[in-house]
Amino acid sequence: MAKKDARKSTWLALRIRWWREALMLRTLWVLSGAVSPARASALGQRVMRMIGPHSRKQRNICANLRIMCPECNAREIEALARDVWGNLGATLAEFIHLDTLTKLDGDDPAIEIVCENTDPDFLARKKPCVFISGHLGNWELSSWCIQQSGYPIDSIYNPQQNPYLDAMVMSRREKLGCGLVPKQNALRKLMRSIKQGRSVGVHVDVRVDDAPLVPFAGQDAATTTLPAWLARKFECDIVPVHTERVGHARFRFTLHPSISWHLEGTDQPKSIEQLSAEMNEALAGIIRRIPGQWMCTKRRWPK
Repeated sequence: MAKKDARKSTWLALRIRWWREALMLRTLWVLSGAVSPARASALGQRVMRMIGPHSRKQRNICANLRIMCPECNAREIEALARDVWGNLGATLAEFIHLDTLTKLDGDDPAIEIVCENTDPDFLARKKPCVFISGHLGNWELSSWCIQQSGYPIDSIYNPQQNPYLDAMVMSRREKLGCGLVPKQNALRKLMRSIKQGRSVGVHVDVRVDDAPLVPFAGQDAATTTLPAWLARKFECDIVPVHTERVGHARFRFTLHPSISWHLEGTDQPKSIEQLSAEMNEALAGIIRRIPGQWMCTKRRWPK
């Protein structure tokens, strides 16, 4: 009986926590929806810069930033961590305005799309690509921007542990019209997508337990090899992309040069290890330019 009561108490405590988290996000969205996207973004940023540093996740953020930015001193790391929290708060507040942010009409769109990829095959959209990115700026806009660039896409997402939060977030994501693939058992669905001529998107800046160690920002980190595996199997290039916040509810989305699946001057495929290392190197270079916009609340490198 005692064990049963303990389980019931744990179950109830978990649901109370879930309801509380959902209520907090709902409140933020109600407040954000009552003002313009720019004011909502500023509100979310201000709130999270105040409360975020007191979270248990602060330790993870600072540890990740110390590795990503070894030249920064303790005070600079703390300042960057506040920026990380502010960017997260702005992103959460902007959820309610995603439909407005992605409107293409008007003389002053919220999103600027920049293509630094000069590969003729990429520009001709001859075949699908494996797009990789990190949780930067408002990362929720990345798949939409890729589709606007002429590449229909299905992107992996990691469902929230809190089912109430997950339902809320998914209701906003689905309005963007991009394909969404749950992380669990995603391989078969992504293979089907590529066979159908659709590109795939993967966030590769998070730790994947039991994955091989690949250099990332100068230190080995457990890294998904899924993009490299798909690139080799389907002979398609890996294209790094990122969304940068350039103001309140203002963004620049950049398509970077392709990472070729084959060795230069040959048709021989690169190894999984080489492709994954090149992918991590490209992403680390992007993050180091805007480390305060990297949502790194989970530990990325081994302890």
